[in-house]
Amino acid sequence: MGPSYRAARIAKWASLPAALLVSGLLVSQASYSAFSATTNNPGNNWASGTLALTNDAGTALFNATNIKPGDAGTKCITVSTTATVASTLKLYAATYSKGTKSLGDRINVTVTSGSFAGAAPANGACTGFTAGSVAVPTASLTAFAAASTNYATGADSFALPAGGSRTYKIDWTFASAGSTAADNPYQGDTASIGFTWEAQS
Repeated sequence: MGPSYRAARIAKWASLPAALLVSGLLVSQASYSAFSATTNNPGNNWASGTLALTNDAGTALFNATNIKPGDAGTKCITVSTTATVASTLKLYAATYSKGTKSLGDRINVTVTSGSFAGAAPANGACTGFTAGSVAVPTASLTAFAAASTNYATGADSFALPAGGSRTYKIDWTFASAGSTAADNPYQGDTASIGFTWEAQS
């Protein structure tokens, strides 16, 4: 075996690592070659809506003095929202006192929802009011205050749209106990209540 033959064999085997290296580079490059595409949807954000309620009375609807059995009164009030979301509006009693002689047991109230054809009259007047549905059936102040103490137990449950309003007529009557003798104990007494409207979305 001559030198030229051995040189040829060495050259043959020496060329194998180089070939494998080139092949590995080709495989490596092929492993990282692919199609690619992206799409973007930018600017996502969230902002909460608002709830707010006002009423056009601004002060107590009723300040009845020197009343006697059989007396009555009526006032109207509109509850409005500047909310940006729809909500459910309810009515309930707040800060109720029936008096030391329980006058609140004899003052009956009825609350009726409705509307005016045009602008509501000033000072809570109900001229031109058109009745809709009954929000609070006739009940004594005591009974109403006991039944509707917070939003969960509130009356009416009206679906109030964003920026909407709801008008109510509130009637009260000093109901007679049935006789002068039965009515006399209620002389010189007082009763008070707060009407609270609350909206929740």
